[in-house]
Amino acid sequence: MSDERDAASPEPVEYLGYYEDGVIRLAARTNWANGTAVCVRVANLTPEDAARRFGKVIIAGFGLAGRWVADIFDRHGIEYVVVEENPQTVETQGKLGRHMIQGDIGDEQTLRRADIEGASILVLTAPDEAAVLRATQIARQIRPDIYIVARTTHVSAGIQASQYGANEVIKAEQVVARHFYEMLLRKVLAANGKPDDESLDLK
Repeated sequence: MSDERDAASPEPVEYLGYYEDGVIRLAARTNWANGTAVCVRVANLTPEDAARRFGKVIIAGFGLAGRWVADIFDRHGIEYVVVEENPQTVETQGKLGRHMIQGDIGDEQTLRRADIEGASILVLTAPDEAAVLRATQIARQIRPDIYIVARTTHVSAGIQASQYGANEVIKAEQVVARHFYEMLLRKVLAANGKPDDESLDLK
C-alpha cells in the first residue's frame, strides 16, 4: 500500500542542470563529495515551464557576453530586459524587438527602471567593474533573494563582488590565465608523450 502511495505522490524534484551534446551540465554549484553517485531523472520541461520558474531577468551590457546570455533566454522563452549604455545599441536592438533600457547599471534609478524588484536574476556582463560592484550592492539591498551573476576583469574585484552579494562571479583575468595554462600544458604533455587526459587542474 505504501509503495502505491509513494509511486503516486513522488517527492518534489529540484532541477539542478540540463543535458546537452552528450553531457549533463549542472546549473549551480553543489557541495557534493567527490565520488558521489547521482541519480538522474529526465524532466520534459517546456519553454512555458522555464518562463514561469524564472520570471523576469535583467541583463546588464549587450556586448558578446550579453548577447550569448540573451540567446539562452530567447531559446527558452524567458522574459528579459537589457540595460545598455550605448545609445546606438539600444536603438538598434530596440528596433529588433528587444526590451532595451539606456542607462548606467550601477545607478539605483536605472535598476528600478529595469524592475529590479520584480526580477529573479541579474546578469552583470558589462565591462565597467565599478558599475558592476555598485549594481551588486544595490541589487542585493533591494532584492535579498535575487540571483546575481557578475563579470569582473580582475580577481580582486571578483572577490569584492562576492563580498557584496554576487552568487557567481566570472573573473576575466582568471579565465584568461586558465586558458593559457591549459593550452600550454597540453603542448608540454604532448611533447613529453604524456596522455591528454592528465589532470589540467589549475591550483
